[in-house]
Amino acid sequence: MAMLLGTTMPGASVRAPTPHAPMVGTAPVASVSATNTPLPTPQFRRYGTSDGLPSTHVYAVAQSPDGAIWFGTKGGIARFDGVQFQVFRHAKNDPGSLFDNGIDALLVDHQGRLWAGGLNAGLNRYVAATGTFLHWGHDPADPHSLVSDRVWSIAQTADGSLWVGTSAGLDRMSPDGKDFEHIVNPLLGDKPGDFGPVGALYVDAKGRLWIGSDHGTFVREADGSMHEVLEAGSKRRVVPWRIEGTGDEVRIATVDGLMIVGKDGYAHPFGAPTIPATNVMSSVRDAAGRLWVGTQKGLFVQTTAGGPVTPVSNHPVLYGNLPGTWVWQIMTDREGGVWMALFDGGVAYLAPGWNSFSRFTHVPDDPSSLRDAMATTMARGRDGRHVWVGERRGRVDRLDPATGHVEQVISGLVGDVVGMTQDNRHRLWVAVQGGLYVCAISSWRCTKVDIGSAGAKRPLEVEPGPDGQMYARTFGHGVFRIDPDSLKVTRMPMDQPSDKVLWGSQMTEHGGVFWYASDGGMMRLNATNSRFEMVPGGPVGQSVDAFSFDAHGLWMANDNGLTHYHYQGDGIALDRTVDSAHGWPPVSVVDLRVDAHGRVWIFGHDGLWCFDPASGKFRALGLQDGLTNGEFTRGYALMPSGYIYAPTLGGVVAFDPDRVQDHPGKPHLAITQVSINAGKNWTAVPVRNGVLHMGWGEHRLMVQTRAFSYLDPPSTLYCFKLVGFDNGWVDTGNRGERTFIGLSAGDYTLEVHAFVNGHWTSLAAPLRIHVQSPPWLRWWAWLVYAVLIVLLAWAILLAWRRRMASRQQIMLAEQRRSLAEQASAAKSQFLATLSHEIRTPMTGVMGMAELLLATPLNAVQHSYAETMQRSGELLLKLLNDALDLARIESGRLQLEPAPFDPCALVQEIGRLQTGHARAKGLEFDVEIETDLPPRAMGDVFRIRQILLNLANNALKFTEHGRVVLGVGCYGEELVFSVCDTGPGIPEDVQAHLFEPFEQGESPQRRVGTGLGLSICRELALLLDGRIGLESRMGEGSIFRLHLPLHEVSTPAPRTLPVPRRGDGTTRQILLVEDDAIVAAVVRGLLERLGHGVRHAVNGLEAMAELAQEPCDLVLMDLDLPGLDGFQVARLIRQNEAPGEHVPIIAVTARTGGDDEARSRAAGMDDFLRKPLTGAQLAEVLAEWASPSTASTS
Repeated sequence: MAMLLGTTMPGASVRAPTPHAPMVGTAPVASVSATNTPLPTPQFRRYGTSDGLPSTHVYAVAQSPDGAIWFGTKGGIARFDGVQFQVFRHAKNDPGSLFDNGIDALLVDHQGRLWAGGLNAGLNRYVAATGTFLHWGHDPADPHSLVSDRVWSIAQTADGSLWVGTSAGLDRMSPDGKDFEHIVNPLLGDKPGDFGPVGALYVDAKGRLWIGSDHGTFVREADGSMHEVLEAGSKRRVVPWRIEGTGDEVRIATVDGLMIVGKDGYAHPFGAPTIPATNVMSSVRDAAGRLWVGTQKGLFVQTTAGGPVTPVSNHPVLYGNLPGTWVWQIMTDREGGVWMALFDGGVAYLAPGWNSFSRFTHVPDDPSSLRDAMATTMARGRDGRHVWVGERRGRVDRLDPATGHVEQVISGLVGDVVGMTQDNRHRLWVAVQGGLYVCAISSWRCTKVDIGSAGAKRPLEVEPGPDGQMYARTFGHGVFRIDPDSLKVTRMPMDQPSDKVLWGSQMTEHGGVFWYASDGGMMRLNATNSRFEMVPGGPVGQSVDAFSFDAHGLWMANDNGLTHYHYQGDGIALDRTVDSAHGWPPVSVVDLRVDAHGRVWIFGHDGLWCFDPASGKFRALGLQDGLTNGEFTRGYALMPSGYIYAPTLGGVVAFDPDRVQDHPGKPHLAITQVSINAGKNWTAVPVRNGVLHMGWGEHRLMVQTRAFSYLDPPSTLYCFKLVGFDNGWVDTGNRGERTFIGLSAGDYTLEVHAFVNGHWTSLAAPLRIHVQSPPWLRWWAWLVYAVLIVLLAWAILLAWRRRMASRQQIMLAEQRRSLAEQASAAKSQFLATLSHEIRTPMTGVMGMAELLLATPLNAVQHSYAETMQRSGELLLKLLNDALDLARIESGRLQLEPAPFDPCALVQEIGRLQTGHARAKGLEFDVEIETDLPPRAMGDVFRIRQILLNLANNALKFTEHGRVVLGVGCYGEELVFSVCDTGPGIPEDVQAHLFEPFEQGESPQRRVGTGLGLSICRELALLLDGRIGLESRMGEGSIFRLHLPLHEVSTPAPRTLPVPRRGDGTTRQILLVEDDAIVAAVVRGLLERLGHGVRHAVNGLEAMAELAQEPCDLVLMDLDLPGLDGFQVARLIRQNEAPGEHVPIIAVTARTGGDDEARSRAAGMDDFLRKPLTGAQLAEVLAEWASPSTASTS
């Protein structure tokens, strides 16, 4: 049965019985054709959403001048270039997108611009340069706007006027595209609205505008006059769905069928009664003059003028069929292909050479079709009319190709049918997998041939020989002869240069000679001795998969190619080889056939090719020729008419080699997109006048080209050559695009060639590309470089002169720097030495004053002694301030952060300052906030130093009232404050109060050096904090110390050794001091505390004293003659017995930052700086000295 052309669709009403055979359908119902030409069976290529189409509801189709096909769908507009769909949709908040996705009308105007309209889309025009749309719609406030947003049809007349058919009438766009003229039909009324909905527009070959509305069909002449087209005979109005035409022919699709306007100006019904009473949606004539009619219930075709109109079957589930039944619009492209836009199935395409092949296969639920979708082998009927079709599971059908009629003749044989032939006794010989049968055609009684008795297994082919005997080719066992009368089987002897000759591939009788091909070469039957012998001059030991004869010899084929042998004497001789170097495709050959013109048709497991020996070219055939399945099996049938019937995995295909059409000429090759990547993303750029301009930073270019042929897009091959960049042509296969990376500045020319449908085509004009030079390589840049070189030379000269002049300045600056460094070092050394030298005598001064105060003195003497002590303390403070400031300036002041208790610190300072405040008659209070953390991190010594300085200043300059020391937590800061009720500080003084050596102008503020607040500020900065000041004259001052709050968790109490405090016990102390005055002071202070003191002036004497008599504590001066204090401490520790430990207290006048750490590393337990006081000594003795056995003082 035929695959696609058939009976009327189910449910369609037919006005009269169908008098002709259907082209596609379920079962033929027509009389037998007078010819043996097979029924044409169009095979459609389908496109749906899986291919990129936005919707399967397709309403319109058009082709633009570049060859692209445009589709209007329910989901937007799709542009198809043969490879991919580019979809345009409505996007919210994007004025450049479609106004609405539903597109029912498309028009490509004279300028190649695309116009689109729809039920709610208004009028849209595509702007190719930007990829956006312009929109015209109805504006109730503008009487000159489009009369309605429901646009159903668009047309353009020869004068360039654009006509728009809407649901509210007919509009004509003004030449400037701003306004619309609402057209009046005087035949219907004097108002534009009287026209009614206009659903069809068409401009004929004479330039007349055909208008179809709900009130009839009208023709508008070029002068503006109108007349109506009526139906012939009844003179009824014709209400069209669509108006189309070809040349002088005008066709009107209506709800009652198709009408063609005759020369009399009336519309005549067409196709009745073949076309059912249903809505005709569209019609078109293809390049061959066939008329295709699309309806709501299927597709119809008239293949010849005046011939029958035949329905095209609708089996959407079958490959090659229409994907739907509701054909909305039909269009032919410039290649002659036919496009169908379907409301219920997407898009269908029919190549112009579709009728080169016919196809017969199984149709589900159709008992009159072939029983199997796969044909395993074929055989020609002796009547020249029928063909035998072998199928799986031992079935054989008889097919009448002219009508598509199928007769199911044989069933139930064991195995798939692999070979058949009909003899001259009207018997059908059938080879199946594992057996051989001979069947009488009259009764279809089959007899199994006993081939096993002769050792034959698995017959593959059976053919009649020139001697009237039957011959069977087997799988690996050679050839066997069968007596057609007795069915006796005999093994045929043969030459056996190798066992490969037993694996046969083909047997054929030609010119009275029986030829046999195998994996071992070419053989023929010697009729004299009934033996197969190798053909002289033929291939030996080489496989021959198939062969066929021409007028001069024969062609042989295998996987490696074709070879031709001509007759030479009693044998053959090789004269031509066609291998892969000559275009041989990668094909596994199953059959070969040479036609009347000498062309070789190659049947393969994976396709069909035609080789023309004259041109040496191969042509691959496929769906573009109507061949839907090219997976062939062995055993074709050549009919007397010249048609070849061949089995495939998809059924039976039939073709006449002489009727296979050549493909159209060269298609249009164009550049469809140019994109540039200057960063991460590709950006499409326009090409103007064939020239592409690229910036200097745009070095990545992608060019997409398309050869707009839809016959077989995957077979199109592209070659690119960028002159100035490529050394030769670059083959990109079937990818019509290429990316260029690293284009340097300059001019290039891009040439593109495409091999399409057997022809080479190229761009109409090459693309010229100009890549800008970077700014630093342009002409003006070189001019700047020249100027710069001159300036550089001048600058070098000036620089040389300046260098000579400045050498002396450099040497002078170096000398000044060296002197400055020396001065700084000298200052540091001076301060250190001065500190050491002052602290030692001050120990004597302050110590003697303290001892003097402990003696009985009268009031005057006591006052003198206190003045001496206060002066010494002031001098020591000044010295410490100067040293601290020097350390800060040199960056050598090191902080020692550790956890401390802010509350305890404030209370301690309060206790220290209370006595001083009372002496002046002032109150000193401490205020502590309740949210104060118990522990904080910081250098408590430096914080104490700052607070003491601030408190001392407040007490010093406050004459009446009070001083308050406070602490609190504010956000992420710990804030200490010192508030006094003093005279206040003027604003002009506050700005530089914290600078070194700066003081106020009051008499009190002239006391001191002015270093205290400066040191406080520097210490606060080192602590990552700051000091603030608030003061008003007559109201007092508030100094605030802001420090970052670094809370620490309260550690668990540790068990520490409890020091023995002073309890009246005498302790023996060894004093190691080289200065006699200092030694006398310290001895006096210690003895006043009731302790015994032994004195050593150097380290050796100290070691001797310890060796002679132990002591409770050692006071060790670090600067001793000979061995210094560090060395002596190490010796003491080395000589101690296990369990013994005498406390060693370092005493020094040094001010170095690492002295305390070094002393502890040497084994000393504590550290004191000179000058010393009795209180300091009492505290350290209470901390470290253990009681001796001496008597209580």
